[in-house]
Amino acid sequence: MPKKTKQDSENTRQVLLDAAAALFIHQGIAKTTLSDIAAQAGLTRGAVYWHFSNKEDIIRLLWERNAGELHHTFLEQLSEIRSSNHPDLAFRDAITGLMRRVANQPAAGLAIRIMMHCVEFTGEQADLRRFLRSRRNELQGAIHRALMYLEQQHLLRAQLSLKLQAQCLMSYLFGLVHQHLEPGHHPLHLARDGEAMLELLLDSILPVEPSQHPDSTGR
Repeated sequence: MPKKTKQDSENTRQVLLDAAAALFIHQGIAKTTLSDIAAQAGLTRGAVYWHFSNKEDIIRLLWERNAGELHHTFLEQLSEIRSSNHPDLAFRDAITGLMRRVANQPAAGLAIRIMMHCVEFTGEQADLRRFLRSRRNELQGAIHRALMYLEQQHLLRAQLSLKLQAQCLMSYLFGLVHQHLEPGHHPLHLARDGEAMLELLLDSILPVEPSQHPDSTGR
């Protein structure tokens, strides 16, 4: 029997992660067991334990594999609106760009949905809950800081507090992702309708026409 190579081991690891992602979305995280993941992948339970310590390990690695790059890119885009001549337009582009990538990258969407539903985890999964909540808090914090800068530049239309506006955007984004990834009948086609629906909310927060950054006027 030929000896398994490092690449064979990595391929098996990815197959198990794919199987876990499919089950988490189809039947939920709490109801999915390691045996379920092994069966979905066509492998033994022993294979799961060879590659992962427990289900929490799978969830963390799945999020990092599928959404880590998307997460960090989005945070960087929000921080860079300060250097844009049109920070409100840059903010729009960052938000709609995130939605576009989620629509076109199903794996990233699945990982984001897992983060959204970390409340499903038990008290025994405190470390994992903290990990996923910290990723979610990073998103909301970055949105809040971007809105704070836009407010300083007099580029916000909404009268709500910045905290509520950030929470509103997060809820709206998560809602679109949830509707898009709901098992069975999909009530929302994110790639076709997501950006138009997102613009409805953004138009209530930002100027409809992009404003010019003060630095670009020579002042």
